[in-house]
Amino acid sequence: MAKLVSKRYALALFETGLELDKIEEFKNEISFISKVLEKEPDLEAVLIHPKITKDEKKNLVDSLFKGSVSQELLNFLYVIIDKRRERYIREIDSYYHYLYNEEKNILEATAITAVPMDRKAEDKLKIILSNKLGKNIVLKNVVDKEVVGGVMLKVENKIIDGTVKGQLESIEKNLKSMKV
Repeated sequence: MAKLVSKRYALALFETGLELDKIEEFKNEISFISKVLEKEPDLEAVLIHPKITKDEKKNLVDSLFKGSVSQELLNFLYVIIDKRRERYIREIDSYYHYLYNEEKNILEATAITAVPMDRKAEDKLKIILSNKLGKNIVLKNVVDKEVVGGVMLKVENKIIDGTVKGQLESIEKNLKSMKV
């Protein structure tokens, strides 16, 4: 049920963004609000608390976000509060982000390496992935000292392991399965 609720509200916000030509602005704003709630769990607890009135929650949202987000997004938050859907704000942000990426033909990928990638290597990897997948690639580089060397790519639900560690583990597995 939570996913269905989140998807409905995210889709409503996204369609409004399309109509008003503000999908990127809304993406940034709902993401900002979601990050605030993630960093301030007490604030989220207040927003979802059933004994705090809708008007008190709206006043709180006003005092925190008015001037930082558009009036349309404030109105969206008021609707969420009126319908008692405050607990879904972060999931709404996540699904909105998905809808935005679909609309803009963007695919997010993570490259896990032992050392930070330089700009040239990142750009080359983006071009290769973009050509293979037919999408605009947003690449995030994560450093993991256990990688040893090479690159592990996470794209959607897939992991492409091109690391030295992964190759060594594969060799070890093959050697263990061999009968002598």
